[in-house]
Amino acid sequence: MNNALIDNIKSIPPVTRFFTISTVLACLGVTSFEAFPKLYINLNAVLQDYALVRYVIQKGSTFTILRTISLVVIGWYRFVTSFLVPSGIMSPNRINALFDTYFFYTFSNHLEAYEGKFKGNFPDYLWFIILCGTCIQISNLFLDAVAGDYSPATYFPHENLLACLTYVWSRSLKNARINLLGLVPIKAYYLPLGNLIVKLILGGPVALIDTLVGILSGYLYLCVQSNTMPLYNLLSGAYGFRKKRNVEGQRVGLTHIDQRASSNLHDFIEDSIYDKGYLKAPKWLYSLLSYPYHTSVRTTAFTTAPGKVNPGIRRAVLPQQQAGPQHYQQQQQQQQQQHHHHQSQSHSHSQSTGSSTGYSWFGESDGAFKGKGHRLGG
Repeated sequence: MNNALIDNIKSIPPVTRFFTISTVLACLGVTSFEAFPKLYINLNAVLQDYALVRYVIQKGSTFTILRTISLVVIGWYRFVTSFLVPSGIMSPNRINALFDTYFFYTFSNHLEAYEGKFKGNFPDYLWFIILCGTCIQISNLFLDAVAGDYSPATYFPHENLLACLTYVWSRSLKNARINLLGLVPIKAYYLPLGNLIVKLILGGPVALIDTLVGILSGYLYLCVQSNTMPLYNLLSGAYGFRKKRNVEGQRVGLTHIDQRASSNLHDFIEDSIYDKGYLKAPKWLYSLLSYPYHTSVRTTAFTTAPGKVNPGIRRAVLPQQQAGPQHYQQQQQQQQQQHHHHQSQSHSHSQSTGSSTGYSWFGESDGAFKGKGHRLGG
């Protein structure tokens, strides 16, 4: 029994496993030992540390200055541990903390796992968490500074990061069928909007802002991933060549499925331009983790491999470029020819999100799939 439990824990991807176990321990620490102040940091705590260091520099000895600065720097671990405290743990009904922890595990596990967006690549997923977590903390400090004395309540980075994971997951599986709150069947694409409505009703404006901060951090990550600017997908010509509709989707598991043929084609949601690409972690992080570096490839919305232009997408062309020199027009014709040649291959290279999962953690199941036995990402 114990061995089975240990094996199940070991099977969880490393980043997800760390957050799940650490969140459970943090909840125990908050409820049993009132450890919340030692795990949490906000703008007020940062300003207090700054005032202390400034006072010690003016009045203290060299030894006192070095000790104080060292303790303040060490105390910055709270920027990390703040992500381990779910908002529900501070409410009278602490069962909400259990739900937050479960949903965090669910979405994080699906993104990090071999069948997910990051295909089990530990450094790349950790880099995703670092970038989004940094964006979340900076956003929270900024909002706290703007709100000042009017700040209504404590914000929770755990809530922000959960909203970020949910948003990125929903962008990866737009057409998956899920049940919001186990009751309302919707596409995964609309899950962030559903969460915003639920948070506003149940938690008020503070919970709504927490969710918006998480969604914004996830959106900015996708912009960096795709090598586009925010709102770039709204520009004319951003999508380049129009591709013919492919009738084959992808299952979020081990097989490709015939999803579009069994659903309403007009209801199918295509990838936006900033949903494309893949952001690889820097080499120093791979070295730090002693992880093989050539386990993933950096791509953008405009490239399918280093130095190769994605035939289905191009950057928005300016009018003066359209009337450019002859060699530019020839290059465009060659891209069109390549597009017809690689049409069947471009779907497997891009991280398309065109299918239902066929099952849902939220309760709804779609029995319409027929697997074809192709490994996803293999």
